[in-house]
Amino acid sequence: MKKRVPDKFWFPWWPDKWIFGSVRIEFTPAERGMWVDMLSLASKDNGHIRANEETPYPLAQLAGMLIIPEKELDAAINKFIKHKKLTKLKSGTLYVTKWEKYQFSERHKRRVEDKMSDETDTMSKKGTPIINNSTLNNSTLNNKDNIHSTIKHWNSQKMKNLEERETNIRKKTLSKIQKQLKDYSLKEINEAITNYAIILKDDKYFFSYSWQLWEFLDRGLVNFLTKNEPFKNYLSDKDKGSTREEQRKKKLDDWVNKPLEE
Repeated sequence: MKKRVPDKFWFPWWPDKWIFGSVRIEFTPAERGMWVDMLSLASKDNGHIRANEETPYPLAQLAGMLIIPEKELDAAINKFIKHKKLTKLKSGTLYVTKWEKYQFSERHKRRVEDKMSDETDTMSKKGTPIINNSTLNNSTLNNKDNIHSTIKHWNSQKMKNLEERETNIRKKTLSKIQKQLKDYSLKEINEAITNYAIILKDDKYFFSYSWQLWEFLDRGLVNFLTKNEPFKNYLSDKDKGSTREEQRKKKLDDWVNKPLEE
């Protein structure tokens, strides 16, 4: 994709429009939450929501990525289109209507970029925000063995290009592991990692979204816990026996050819 913006960590948010605008009247609380998801995805690709320039996300993949039931997401997207919040292009990809109105003016953007540049210079003098082994040996991290065990187990699954470093652990990876260890046992987390790896590699499951470890812990862990039956939920439910590519193509064709609501 030509203009994806992988390093855009935030986008402008206009509180008055959000609180007093038409979105609050036209959509339910759940739909408003999904609209924020749409804006977040669109911010990564200059207003577009798509797998690449000519290919839309299959509904199943988009729903899996956002952890939203397919039917609810499908209904919300159609409603966004009906109310002219989203535009469905000829390719089947989605675009946030009037995306430019969600952006800063060029003047304001320059002011923000100048401020961020100054802050980045200040932060660089303080060092990279990573967690090294000496930090892990601090007595405040009593679960350091579980943290290392989680990372080692993740790497043992040998998922392509998803290996996590075991020394100088990234701060966001550390924080996500610590957070989940408060709610789940090490056994539950490692089982979920194994389940995710199996499903990711096997064509008979339609889920194929690749996460880094911190993303998996933040977005996917609950869905892949053994008690939540991921092998049943992610099994290609239509046309069982078809390959993942065939299943994905069929879901894509169904989505592209689906008539728009009037």
